[in-house]
Formats: sequence, structure tokens, C-alpha cells
Amino acid sequence: MVDYVYKDNESTMPTLSAQLTSRMGDGSGNHEAAYLNAIELLVAALSFGSMIDIGCGRGRIAEAAAGKISELVALEPDPGRCAWARAALEKHDSVAVHQLVTHEYIAQNPGKQFNLVILGMVLQHLSTRNCARVMSDITTLTKDGGIVVISTTHALESTKCFTYQHVSSARITEEEFNAYADNPHAQDKGLPVHRFSRAEFEALVPPPFEIVQWNQFSYYRPEFLPAVATVHGTDPETLKDVGNSQFMVLKKKS
Repeated sequence: MVDYVYKDNESTMPTLSAQLTSRMGDGSGNHEAAYLNAIELLVAALSFGSMIDIGCGRGRIAEAAAGKISELVALEPDPGRCAWARAALEKHDSVAVHQLVTHEYIAQNPGKQFNLVILGMVLQHLSTRNCARVMSDITTLTKDGGIVVISTTHALESTKCFTYQHVSSARITEEEFNAYADNPHAQDKGLPVHRFSRAEFEALVPPPFEIVQWNQFSYYRPEFLPAVATVHGTDPETLKDVGNSQFMVLKKKS
């Protein structure tokens, strides 16, 4: 089992969420609505099948899908978050929560594949080497014709970077980022954060998959744009139509 700890107590999330909007309707809804609605639709369409939620955290997405899809597996390597997810999902007989990463699960369950694979807001915290490994594992875990939904950070090509959660204005090299990301017990500046451009994100897609949809979500509210633009090293006008996050829906070719 990988010795991993998630170096964030999530206390900053409400503050961040308050700065974001869905830009749907009057813009007052859940800033993640576009992403979550896509998953909800796919769970309904694939209710006969199986789903794996990789890096499930406290089980938010898995809990929303539980009971709506025939089989659900959730993976979370951090012991505290895994325990939280297990407690939230224990009433569902069709759900199994494992304190594992993808390659460990594959080793313990050779040949196991899923109709729907979710990788939500994980890649930006992994070293580039581990990003490639997880994407390879997703290929192994997805049935032919299966669907994958992946979300991560989003930045313009001109503002993509490697940085730290609690020193968001910092800019570090890929080598520094990878060393920090690969040693979670020593992450004294919060989580490592890779701000992906769309091109970087799409370049991660393995050959067996085609991109069915790309979308951005979680836009900054206008009153917060000046401060965000300063951190990103650009101007507010440039960022006004740029989501803080992005997701792709992939289909594995038969």
C-alpha cells in the first residue's frame, strides 16, 4: 500500500468556492455544475454497469452515484479521507472503498474493468511521472467502449505553471514540482499544484481514447478577477472567460 497523506485539511475550500460561479442561468449555482451534471448524466446512462472513482477523497461523487449504478469501486490512498468515504458509503452493498492507488488495485484485481471511470481533480497534485502512470492505468481499467471523465485545473497557455497551494504566486520548475509532489509527508507549502493548459491536458490522453467533450467550469466572479489576475501574472480582462477548472469526457475505442 502506498504511504500517502493528503496535505490539506480542506478548510480553504469554502473561501475558494465563494469566489467562483457556474455562469449558468444567473450564475448563482454550484460552480462545478457543468462537471457534476455530466457525471450525473453518464451514471444514469450506464446504470446497468460499473464505475470506479479514482482518488475519491471523502466520497462526494461516489456517494452521489451510489445506488444508481450496479457496481461502484472507490479508491483513496489517504487513510483519513478513505475512512471518511467508507463511513459515508457503508450503507450501500454495491459499493467498495479501498485505500489503494490505481496500480495497486490493478495488481490485486487483474483483468477488472469498468464502464465508467472518474478521475476528479487529482492530476494537478501528481508529479508528471505519476500523471503518465495513472493515465496508463486508466487505459487498463476501462472497458472497450467505456467512458472516462477527468477533471483538473485550467489555465491559459500563457499562465500555465507549477506552483504550491499556499504560495500560489510562486513559480517553480517541473523538476522542483516533481520532487515536492513525490514526497507528500514533506509538503510544507500545501499541495503541489500544476495549472494545466488545455493543450497540456489533452496531451495526456492515451491513444486508445477519443475526446468526446472538453469543457471548462468554475469561473471567477468579476469582483475577484483583479486579485486572481495578479496571482496568474496577467490582466483581469484576459481571465474573465477562463474557467478555473476543466474536464474531458473520453471514450475508449473498441
